[in-house]
Amino acid sequence: MFLRIRWFTNDSSSGLVSVSNLQVLGMPIGSALSKYLFCLGILMVVALLAKNLVRGAIGREWMAIRDMDVAAAVIGIRPIYAKLSAFAVSSFIIGVAGALWAFIYLGAWEPAAFSVDQSFRLLFMVIIGGLGSIMGSFFGAAFIVILPIALNRFLPVLLGTFGIEISTVGISHAELMIFGGLIVWFLIVEPHGLAKLWSTGKQKLRLWPFPH
Repeated sequence: MFLRIRWFTNDSSSGLVSVSNLQVLGMPIGSALSKYLFCLGILMVVALLAKNLVRGAIGREWMAIRDMDVAAAVIGIRPIYAKLSAFAVSSFIIGVAGALWAFIYLGAWEPAAFSVDQSFRLLFMVIIGGLGSIMGSFFGAAFIVILPIALNRFLPVLLGTFGIEISTVGISHAELMIFGGLIVWFLIVEPHGLAKLWSTGKQKLRLWPFPH
């Protein structure tokens, strides 16, 4: 649709949408530092709003519907309203994130820019970080970014000690295998992901060294 209907791409024959000389309140966003600070500011505002929404009445409705929609309806929560409001808020946040990713990070947008691999990466972030947790989203995103860097740096060194050489393609395949194994492990052992492990670790540290 975006390739055929030229209105969506501002009459661009190539289907590419780009914005030059980005400015916010008169401040140019061109350097890497300005892009980072702008995205960080948006992230802090959205995270604060999401945290307050979860703490409020609408967030309690969402959690009740998530746990058991039939029981939530019995105590007076409207399932349709709760589900539609959750969909609307999440869609708005995803739209903001997509706009930042396309025009701030990539600098241009095209239909092929968001591939299935990108969808899987976002899915891995949610599953590994923890379902139903705002902090888990941060943990999952950090893990998805840090793991490939760590594998590229340390996996060849680790295998080299055993006399095994691995290519760049092999590292990318190992990355997918590790992601798949971690997703299976988290779904079976700890469905709430890294956020739950973080919460458990904090509770144990509060009681350490006297557990009783």
